[in-house]
Amino acid sequence: MSYTMTFDASHKVGRGGHAQRFFRHIAREADQEAGFHFVQTNKNIVPERTHNNRTLINDGAGDFRQLVSVDGKPPSAEFQTYLESRLAIVKRPLRKDAVLVRGLILQLDPKWFDEFNPDWRTHGPNKEAVDYMGASFEWATKEFGQENVLGFSLHLDEYNPQLQVLITPVTPDGRLSQKDYFKGPGDLRRQHKDLREHMAAAGYDVEDRVTERSRQHLSSSEFQSKADRLHDATADAEAERATYETLQHSLGNRAKNLDQREATLQSREESLASAQEKALKAREEADEMGREAAAVQAAARRARDEAEAERERLRGFNEKLDRLPPYIERWLDKRQSNGKPLREVYEADLAREHAARVDAQRLVEGSTPRVRHSGWEASK
Repeated sequence: MSYTMTFDASHKVGRGGHAQRFFRHIAREADQEAGFHFVQTNKNIVPERTHNNRTLINDGAGDFRQLVSVDGKPPSAEFQTYLESRLAIVKRPLRKDAVLVRGLILQLDPKWFDEFNPDWRTHGPNKEAVDYMGASFEWATKEFGQENVLGFSLHLDEYNPQLQVLITPVTPDGRLSQKDYFKGPGDLRRQHKDLREHMAAAGYDVEDRVTERSRQHLSSSEFQSKADRLHDATADAEAERATYETLQHSLGNRAKNLDQREATLQSREESLASAQEKALKAREEADEMGREAAAVQAAARRARDEAEAERERLRGFNEKLDRLPPYIERWLDKRQSNGKPLREVYEADLAREHAARVDAQRLVEGSTPRVRHSGWEASK
């Protein structure tokens, strides 16, 4: 798999206060470490990671060193001091529209960092990343001259790691001429091609295509406006993605709630069906008990009617016995049976008949049924 190598030479710094603002942007971590805090308008900056940046300045002796605060000024002011030393050798007066500094952005493919240095945000660039970025800086010093490189800054507080290189276009014969170093679109493509070849020789698996950024020529304000637009577009995309994820999460919760409600409704339907089945069974049992109770009550009524009829018959018989005529009484006293007075025989028979009536009465009284069933009672 091959990776891109960004070469962006679009940032131009002119005269006036523009250079100071640009230097403070480039060396923001050095200023903050020295106690100088300036407002940064670049929305891509993540302030919590600014302390990871590293900025160096040309020491004028063939090497680069860290920035320091001189005479109470912010460290970024050293870039202005070195720039003035370079402009001092320019023989002609500077034009009002003169470009004093061209800012280069040299950037490895973000996909390369994702694959080989994914923890760069917390642990910084690894050795391989440092070697490749060092190789791109080496190409810049050869292309534009080491003395024309004011310094560089490795920015690790933005979306992707990037090497910012500051070039002042002073020619060997003492002219300030950016056109000698940036001759046009064709030369920019040549520079980008040379950079890719240099990176390939350093071992970086670079793809053979030119990014659109290297063809642009933007002023600092135009560059910042484009960066702001890019940041806003990215923020909008992130907001849309967050909205989509929130909607997706909400739909997932709704689906889960619907599943739970469906399960609850099914459980309720099953409980209702079971209750209905139990109610139907209870009703059938109640109907059966009602039929049984009606049959018992009918049997009880029949028993009462039969007992009442038997009592009436016995009362009639007793009344007949109690109403014997007087001559029957005299006849009983005169007659005998088997050597015994007939009255004795009659009274003995009467006693037996009375006893039989008592037994019959008890039997009738005891024949009336008493029924208990399901909490209610039927009797006589």
